[in-house]
Amino acid sequence: MFIKPILAGICCMLAGPLLTRAQVTIYHGTQSSQTELAVCKDLKEDLEKVTGATVRIAPEPAADNNSGQSFLVGTPASSALLARMIKENNMHLEGDGVIRTIGNMTLLAGNTVEGMQNTVYSYCRTELGIDPFEYWTGRKPARKKASALPAALNRVVPSQQVPIVCYFENDVDELANMRKPYLEYDMDTWKGMVNSLRRIRYNAIHLFDMLGRPEFYTREPYLKLRPDYKVNLPLIDSMMDYARLKGMKVQVDLSLGYHMRSISDSEALCWSQYKDKWIDTWVYYLTQTPLGKADIYSLRPRNQIWDRAYVSSCGENRVQVFNEMFAVLDSILTVYKPGAIKMCTCYDDGMELFNEGFNPPKDFIVVWADDGYCNFQTMPKSTKGYPFGTYMHAGFWTNHTVHDPYPRRIDSIMTFMQQQYQADKYLKVNGQTFRPFLLNLEAFSEWALDPQGFDGPAFFQRWTTYYFGKKAAPYAIASMKKLNESHFERTGYVRKLSDIKKLIGFLSNTPVQTPHGSFTARYEDLEAPGTPQRTALVQAAYKEAAKGLSAGNDFYHDYVYLPALMYWQLLDLESTLLRMSHLKQAYLTGGGKQQLAAAEKLAAEAMRQMTAINNTCRTGDRNPKWATWYDPAKRRPNNGFPTTDMIAAIQQHLHKLSTQ
Repeated sequence: MFIKPILAGICCMLAGPLLTRAQVTIYHGTQSSQTELAVCKDLKEDLEKVTGATVRIAPEPAADNNSGQSFLVGTPASSALLARMIKENNMHLEGDGVIRTIGNMTLLAGNTVEGMQNTVYSYCRTELGIDPFEYWTGRKPARKKASALPAALNRVVPSQQVPIVCYFENDVDELANMRKPYLEYDMDTWKGMVNSLRRIRYNAIHLFDMLGRPEFYTREPYLKLRPDYKVNLPLIDSMMDYARLKGMKVQVDLSLGYHMRSISDSEALCWSQYKDKWIDTWVYYLTQTPLGKADIYSLRPRNQIWDRAYVSSCGENRVQVFNEMFAVLDSILTVYKPGAIKMCTCYDDGMELFNEGFNPPKDFIVVWADDGYCNFQTMPKSTKGYPFGTYMHAGFWTNHTVHDPYPRRIDSIMTFMQQQYQADKYLKVNGQTFRPFLLNLEAFSEWALDPQGFDGPAFFQRWTTYYFGKKAAPYAIASMKKLNESHFERTGYVRKLSDIKKLIGFLSNTPVQTPHGSFTARYEDLEAPGTPQRTALVQAAYKEAAKGLSAGNDFYHDYVYLPALMYWQLLDLESTLLRMSHLKQAYLTGGGKQQLAAAEKLAAEAMRQMTAINNTCRTGDRNPKWATWYDPAKRRPNNGFPTTDMIAAIQQHLHKLSTQ
């Protein structure tokens, strides 16, 4: 009775080697660039991931031999076969490119190399189900047979209306601290970010932190984290090379505070006296460092070391200073980087200068910066004939950890800027640490693709349904809308850390430390405006997120629930500390010891809350890749983090008062 099962097993063993996987070929043109070949490799990996087929990449044949399932990737300039097939089939390359099946061959044909990239990535997302953020979300595509891939495709991939969509690499501590040495990327993280950005049509990246921002080698928290900090120029070189390989232009700011070479603080305050030092440093950057490889150069009319307004130490007129300075920089770039794209980025102080008479050379694109939360406090009196763009924030330093989701605002504000000021020649988006801000990052790129057709609420619904499923999406939207409401007055998670630091200083009778010195917290300054309203909104966001946990996936937990939980825990601690402060103040102004007794009881609650916050940070994400992301020991230190030692100091001080 055992003979049949044994024979069946033997048959399976014999048949195994005879079973062959599907064979797919990706053809590229004989004149393909390195970027085109890199895209073919991406397509190969995606096809193998989805279909399990054996996929090979090969130079194009002389003619379509129709011998098996294949793809032809390229442009008419790089592929003679593609150019001939386009002509023979009366095809018209519109937009970025065309996806069309002819026999067994699928053409992924771009008008340009960039258009070809967008065409291939559109196919991978739409037909193969590839998540462009897979590195960050862990979302895997459904498996399907190669024979089940669409066999009758004929569609145009539209080109984006904003020609340059640039990602700003800024405030990136959590990304740069994934592995040691801290304060610099490992290449896996960098590649993961670049690959995702390119798949959602970002075609430029602005390097900043990795060039050695001054905080890294001057501020105490960074010196403790990495006392031997030194900018890694070979790494910058590799990062630039990879970004360009993947079809992204590289932008750098020619500010003058980088670790590789910096002017002094005093030299930064008087252009007329120290202009030679400024010029020498620019030339050094362009001739002796990887910055000379960039495609886009930008500068801000403000302090050239620190992120603040220029305040002259020698009585200069700021408008005159920057008119002269930008003209000099323009002439330097003409000599050392002819043909480079040039940007003048105006923050609030720069906007005032522009409206008062500051005029960079006409070959600069003027970039108008938002207030950090997709709003503008100052508008141009006139564009003065300059090409205009915008600098926007998917995340801002005051909400560095917990995002402010606002696709609806992107819809309205960006379209207003385009219609009123034709601000659609360039879009730069600050994504902070990238991972918490994926929703806004893609919303900006979708707007740039089709400003008039972008619908913020529809995008919100589509995005959440795609990532969290139909059942969990309503809870995700409800939670994120409350988070958005809670960010009124430009206040988010990180801003609240500074409020908590003041409360701890008052309750423990210790100076409040800041990067610019210390101060004594005053009782009348402790309760920030809108605190009860904000706390209620964040609590509502947390409760809505919790409702969707059973229906959501791991990414729902990490992207929707966990940030809302972290923010709610922080504000819950703030509420307790506020109540304690009221009790301490009541005692100091004539109340009895019962006030201190009540405060000491609340201090025990504050310690439990602080312990819960630490546990949440340690437990963190369900995706093990990001297990240490929220570790306070290596997170961005702006405004500092409360600790159990600080709560213990409060307990000791209250006890001391009660025994006096």
